[in-house]
Amino acid sequence: MKPISILHTKVLIGVSEFAVPSPLRGSIDSYSGLGNGKEQGIEIHQRYQQEKSESSPDFRPEVLISHVFEKGEFSFEVRGRMDGYYERTAKIEEIKSSFNVYELMKHLQADREFHPYILQLRTYGYLHYIKTGEEPPLSLHLVSSRDGDSVDLNIKLDPKNYEEWLERRLEELVTEATLAQKRTRRRKTAAEKLVFPFEKSRSGQTDLMETIETGIRTGNPLLLQAPTGLGKTIGVVLPLLKDALKRGQQLFYVTPKNSQHAVAEDAIERLQEKGAPIKAMTFTAKSKMCLKNEPLCRPDFCEFAKDHYTKVTDHQVLEKLSKKKNLTAKVFKKMGADFEVCPFELQIAAAKEADAVICDYNYVFAPRSALSRISGIELEQEGKPNLAIDEAHNLIARSLEYYSPELSSSTLEKMRADIQRLPEKHSKKTLKLLDDCLAAVASAGPKDCRQATLVDPPAHRFLEQDAILREHLSNYLKSDVEIFPRDPVMRLCFYWAEFSDALQFVAGGRKEFFTTFQPFPPAVKITCCDASSMLKECYGQYSSVVGFSATLKPFDYYIQLSGLGGLEVRSFEFTSPFPKSNRKIIFVPQISSKYSERERNYQKIAEAIEKVTALKRGNYFAFFPSFDFMNRVAGLFNPPPGFEVLLQRPRARDSPKALF
Repeated sequence: MKPISILHTKVLIGVSEFAVPSPLRGSIDSYSGLGNGKEQGIEIHQRYQQEKSESSPDFRPEVLISHVFEKGEFSFEVRGRMDGYYERTAKIEEIKSSFNVYELMKHLQADREFHPYILQLRTYGYLHYIKTGEEPPLSLHLVSSRDGDSVDLNIKLDPKNYEEWLERRLEELVTEATLAQKRTRRRKTAAEKLVFPFEKSRSGQTDLMETIETGIRTGNPLLLQAPTGLGKTIGVVLPLLKDALKRGQQLFYVTPKNSQHAVAEDAIERLQEKGAPIKAMTFTAKSKMCLKNEPLCRPDFCEFAKDHYTKVTDHQVLEKLSKKKNLTAKVFKKMGADFEVCPFELQIAAAKEADAVICDYNYVFAPRSALSRISGIELEQEGKPNLAIDEAHNLIARSLEYYSPELSSSTLEKMRADIQRLPEKHSKKTLKLLDDCLAAVASAGPKDCRQATLVDPPAHRFLEQDAILREHLSNYLKSDVEIFPRDPVMRLCFYWAEFSDALQFVAGGRKEFFTTFQPFPPAVKITCCDASSMLKECYGQYSSVVGFSATLKPFDYYIQLSGLGGLEVRSFEFTSPFPKSNRKIIFVPQISSKYSERERNYQKIAEAIEKVTALKRGNYFAFFPSFDFMNRVAGLFNPPPGFEVLLQRPRARDSPKALF
């Protein structure tokens, strides 16, 4: 008899994704080792590895190790790099950095069996054991990102104990791989059912879709200028989504504002109404998803962070979400409230199930984006997801904002009154820290400075102050204080941390950045004048990239500053589908809206609107450069009989804004 040959489907999986508690347990916590995304503290790793290489001749950094585990119909190739390997003793070392290594050490000692960092190290040890038959010594080297303090924790490999966990984990992976396989096949089937959702396309819309299809085939990023009314959204979504689904992939559709999500959601819903079995998801910011007064993910502060992963596993929350066709903020919030878990973290965990993900620019282009934490097994997929950038002319200004924070003594001083209202045991220490912050800002400029001037980035003092503020915040949150919205201690610490985080980009004298000091009132600002190099790195995560807007000229300007320079971008301009005979443009030379002349023109503008609206009954929009301008004119406007005047309100919440 011939032996039976079993063909296994191969699955690649990294050690950090492989080595997690089984079943998944734990809280949302910076020390939990879960949900932290890509490895942080790369510089700390490299510095330690360099020092060890120089002091220990048998030390080898970044040693690749892998092994294939067969289970069910799958072969799981677990692959990773050991941070340090000592050839003489076969000792394996894993480096982890944390702001407070002693706090991290407490977490590790409390969960020596199933903390992800320990499981990762034991996985390296076990892979070495099954290759050599010897149990290697294992050590976690913990380094503080605050002050460089380090501590070592020796770990023992118990092969039998590890194999009990391994069996459970492989069973889980078989289930995950089977679901991933079904997801990919579902997408490929869904691609065949995507059809244009209207009876006929508008003039230019067909050309738009054909241009995108050509760009997909040639692999060229596209910048498309198309006027309002052409039907850009569905014209972009349909070809990009169809191509992504054919390859078992996703479409990410990004907008500069949450209020613009509705247009993309409408396009997806129209495709669904035409029979396309696709799943859509809209990402919402953590501050809007949080069920607490402040979005602070700590188990000692938030009951939704405490045991989040345990409750998600026990209540099969992700399985329940996978049955939903459209995943919106409302769905995630209800699930969060029902099972006392974090709605924002649910979004990240559920994102891999969605075929179309609609989100803000932040999730693709901002530093340390939440999308970098999306993980999961990929099977039978080709290439990478596709990316659509709506209102792409906004990307340049938004990206510069990400890297251009300011610390102003004026803003800091405004926190003083709120801090003084805290209980004395908290206010006294916080006021002292506030004064220290003000002194640090004032010291950033040269002595007797009388005008704005360029300065060296104040890295050392500001980072020291950041460390002190972090420690103060940690102690504050551990106390019995009740946290209300806009808590002044949290505002102070987060305001300072945002600036301190940006100092890493300024280091090394990068030409895209400069730092200025303003003496009256004292303020220090980091300015990024070109974020293109940071944006360019983001595009590597996508197969096809299409940026589109009604205003994208000159194309060369947007290509270069959007980070698309050197990527063989193709740009196209499309004309309006509406006949010019339907358009009437009126100039009124007697009226000026210049800032210096507005006071004497408010009445004239109100009268002009009255005359136009009186000519024909219908709906009219009047656009203004500011809310103050709008309100001044509205106060003088006498609407014709039967008209109702609606005014947009400043700082409106999402639902009133959407209703308007």
